[in-house]
Amino acid sequence: MLRHTNMADLDDIYYIRRIREGYTDAFAHIVRRYQRMVFTIVGKIVFSRADAEDITQEVFIKVFQSLDKFREESEFVTWLYRIAYNTAISELRKRKHEFAVVKDDFANMADNDIADTIDEISVEDKLRYLDIVLKKLPPGDALLITLFYMNDLSIQHISEITNNSVANVKVKLHRIRKFMNFEINKLIRL
Repeated sequence: MLRHTNMADLDDIYYIRRIREGYTDAFAHIVRRYQRMVFTIVGKIVFSRADAEDITQEVFIKVFQSLDKFREESEFVTWLYRIAYNTAISELRKRKHEFAVVKDDFANMADNDIADTIDEISVEDKLRYLDIVLKKLPPGDALLITLFYMNDLSIQHISEITNNSVANVKVKLHRIRKFMNFEINKLIRL
């Protein structure tokens, strides 16, 4: 199977090979390149900034210790984000955090039944409302939205990271968007 390779993939592979050859200081490149995104992924699952920082460090330790297991057949970034996702979820389970499940009262509503008043408000208000609604989402849902919209990852990549089927990711994204639109419209009417 021929896979599209971009410069970032080649760059990552170069540094990974250098690390495997014993040049461990090359790992700093990997950390610098992906630290913010790993922190974002972890932060969408674990809401405490201190916990997110600790788990982000743990992710990079795991990545460093597991580099010999990375097969260069897949994209490094997908492998890394999967480790970040799994580590954060595992930490949540260890700490037995409970999250409210988002009610699906709006799921049977037609998309056009949800008022599109979002277009009528300022960008600042949209961002404020978006932040409020994102915090209402269960961590996995907030992460899906973040990966898809804020980090421009493909549904295929999200599927690989979260271990959900492509169809499942599409359904979840649709449901989450519907919920967010519904909740933002409720906030606008307040």
